[in-house]
This record gives sequence, C-alpha cells and structure tokens, in this order.
Amino acid sequence: MNLGSVKLTMMSDEMYRSYFREYENDPDLNMSWQVYNHYEYSEEKVELYIQKQRDLRRVTLAIMCEENVVGEIIIKNIEEHKRATMSISLKSPKYKNQGIGTAAERLAVEYVFCKLDIPTLFADTLLTNTRSQHVLSKVGFVPIGQDKDYKYYRIDRSRR
Repeated sequence: MNLGSVKLTMMSDEMYRSYFREYENDPDLNMSWQVYNHYEYSEEKVELYIQKQRDLRRVTLAIMCEENVVGEIIIKNIEEHKRATMSISLKSPKYKNQGIGTAAERLAVEYVFCKLDIPTLFADTLLTNTRSQHVLSKVGFVPIGQDKDYKYYRIDRSRR
C-alpha cells in the first residue's frame, strides 16, 4: 500500500524496536488528569508490547516515510467481515502537519475494506485532539458520539 511517499507495511519486531527507540510522548495528547512523562526506551517494555499485540490478534501496520518507520496503525477489535477499530500513532510530533497521518489513514481504510474485507471501521480520539478529529473527517469518518474524554467515529465501505 503506497500513497506518495507514505506507505504501510506489516510491522516486524525490528520495526517495532526502531519505532520505539525514537518514540516521543506528545504532551498535547495527555488527558487533563494525566501527568506527562518523558518516554524512555526499554527493550523489555517493547518486547511486552509486541507480545501484547500478538496476543490480542491485532493487525499492526508500520507507517513508512522514505524507508523510515514514522508511526503505527493498529487494527483492533476485529470481527471478521463485520467491523474493526483503527488507531494511529506517530513516533514524534515532528511528523505532524505534513500529511503523513492523513495519507496513512487513507491507506489503512482501503486495507481494511479491501484486504481484510471488513465493511465498517471505527476510530476514536481524545476530545482535546482536534488535529486527529480533522484528519478523521478528511478521510471520510463521521462522528457518531462522544463521552467526557473521547469522540467516536465510523466509516462504512458502502457509503464511500
């Protein structure tokens, strides 16, 4: 899957390690009740994260930009041929405002609809993360509700 200089590929263990070696917590994404903590790489924590993704049977796609892993898209809560939920994370705020997230989300939606044959995809974002809300809307997601912390979105293959 490729869109301009952004492409998605299945995340390998080494890609995970590369991703997390350069990962930075984004203070803009902290919830009001959270304390911001600087991220420190830990091989042990990365291995646990990788194992968790496998145990939960998630599909994790590396967001590649010019051969560098710059983020991840996770397809989770998969109900075959019915629905799934998508989340995205870029490894550093320096990759924002470049169209990378938008391109990656478009590719992920096509992947879910065409390769996984799942007709409905959900996503959620922090209420304070207006950048993510904007990207979801640009890609075609429609808001379907919210609670005190999150806004929820949906996109259907049949309505595209």
